[in-house]
Amino acid sequence: MPRLSRYLLAAVLATTTTLGFSQVDRFPTRPVQVVITSTPGSASDVITRFLGNDVAKTLGQPVIVVSKASAAGTIGADQVRRAQPDGHTLFLGGNTTMSANVFLVKNLSYDPVRDFEPIALASINPLILVVRSDLPVNSVAELVEYAKARPGQMNYAVGNSGGRVSTQLLMSLTGISAQDITFPGASHAMLEVAAGRLDFMFTDPLVAEPFLKQGRVKPLAVTSSVRLPAMGNLPTMIEAGVQGYDYASYTGYYAPRGTPKAVISALNAAFVKAIESDEGKEFYNRMAMIGKATTPEELGAYQKEQTALWGRLVKEAGLEPQ
Repeated sequence: MPRLSRYLLAAVLATTTTLGFSQVDRFPTRPVQVVITSTPGSASDVITRFLGNDVAKTLGQPVIVVSKASAAGTIGADQVRRAQPDGHTLFLGGNTTMSANVFLVKNLSYDPVRDFEPIALASINPLILVVRSDLPVNSVAELVEYAKARPGQMNYAVGNSGGRVSTQLLMSLTGISAQDITFPGASHAMLEVAAGRLDFMFTDPLVAEPFLKQGRVKPLAVTSSVRLPAMGNLPTMIEAGVQGYDYASYTGYYAPRGTPKAVISALNAAFVKAIESDEGKEFYNRMAMIGKATTPEELGAYQKEQTALWGRLVKEAGLEPQ
């Protein structure tokens, strides 16, 4: 290669490298969009808006929440998978999209590990079991007795895979049977239970809260092995008599695969700061969630653990890919 051409090539490479670093250093250069897979007003929406306020202050750009609700969250996940890997489009994934779908969705359009870069864990979320207000039961034991006297006649609402598996576990551990009615999000499902058209469901405490205050649904138990401080009078499923019952969902922030490590680090630092703030701790307690700051590597490891767990739960529940 002629000397002049070599010098020209070196200059181009140097300029390109410098430009790449400057682009990362300037991140973000426009608003950061976070795609969620549930409806407005859901727990995912509220937590992302709350954290987004603090993250926006840290990064110097607005954080915009975009809802792409679907039964299995695949639309939102696939959109982010295809997005430019520059940190300006993020995904709030969780047990449904990043773990359960591997076993529950045929021909999944994305790979939860290969197609995404973990950023930070957002929350660990126990669910609560609620029934319509006029159902003549006031405990899990009474619900089980009522359902056993009416095999296959009761129905339950499903807004996501966590709600489905939680119910399947209840049925497998107690021997009851009921018909499932599926909705594109937990908020839609809860409306049907609150309206008295469906009998019960497992859902996020935040989704149930306004209906609990109005007396339109009754809470029976929490799905985790420990009680929630925000609902201290509500027993766990184990305390309510369903031995071996222990379940909680999770959410975490992800970027498209190939997003620069420096951008991932900047995003992680911003989210961790928001989660660990005094306001963040108060928020998680109020939301009946567990806020746990993690590194990207810790979220990746946790996701793999949860995927293995979901493989077992799906098998025990007898669910088939759809």
